[in-house]
Amino acid sequence: MSKFFLFLWEHRQSLIFLLLLLISLAVLSLPGRQRFHLARRINRAVITPFQMVVSQVDYFLHLKKENEILRKNNFILALEVYRLEEAKKQNQRFERLLEFTSQTPIHFIACKVISGGIGEKADIFIIDKGTVHGVVPNLPVLVPEGLVGKIIETDAKRSVVQLYTHQDFRVSAKPSQKEERAIVGSGPGGELYLFNIPLRTQVKPGDLIVSSGMGGIFPKGIPVGTVAELEKEEEMEITLRAILTPAVDLDQVSEVFVLADTAFVSPKAGLLFEASDSLVNLWNEH
Repeated sequence: MSKFFLFLWEHRQSLIFLLLLLISLAVLSLPGRQRFHLARRINRAVITPFQMVVSQVDYFLHLKKENEILRKNNFILALEVYRLEEAKKQNQRFERLLEFTSQTPIHFIACKVISGGIGEKADIFIIDKGTVHGVVPNLPVLVPEGLVGKIIETDAKRSVVQLYTHQDFRVSAKPSQKEERAIVGSGPGGELYLFNIPLRTQVKPGDLIVSSGMGGIFPKGIPVGTVAELEKEEEMEITLRAILTPAVDLDQVSEVFVLADTAFVSPKAGLLFEASDSLVNLWNEH
């Protein structure tokens, strides 16, 4: 039925002409006075309403076309606004990264995240630098906000980063203003915890947890997270654990820095290595 009406509308001029022709022939066959009265009735009853309908339909179609053009233009403008906002965010991120690396002569390798970090239990990044750039396993991976993870595999031009959400990730850590060491690790759902805290502890909600420098991989002073709350360990309940709010939101990370400065890291030395300096001042200045 819709095709039929569409056909009538597309050929409306021809149909109108045919209708008027038939009406004219019918009118011409009448006597003069009747012809005049009939013509007026036909004009009032048929032609004028039909013209009004045609005019309204034309207006509606024209308005519909204008609306489609406006919607298209609005969509293009929305995309442009989004592009500008993303460019602004990227510029701000680059400024922050540049400020982070330029305030100190520490040797970092700047890298771009090219894959990974997708899903509820994302636990690796793949970055665009490898052994030809000086990246080797067990180097810390950072951003201006704090710790991201460590390098676990490399080839010539790519490397795999084990994120702090990985089940095997561990880092010796402590409150930034205290000397009470514990271990930071990931829970089953990627939550970040500070484990093995004594029941009589000075750790409290709001404390910033940083790497302690023990363990031979992560230098002292890298922000890991902030204590959200304390709870008893689930098994023996003779120690506490702290639920941490991570310092770094991995969903927002697209560029990272690999710490490759021999004053702070020595992957070959492993547990025997002791950094000659702390990174605490880097974040204090930042």
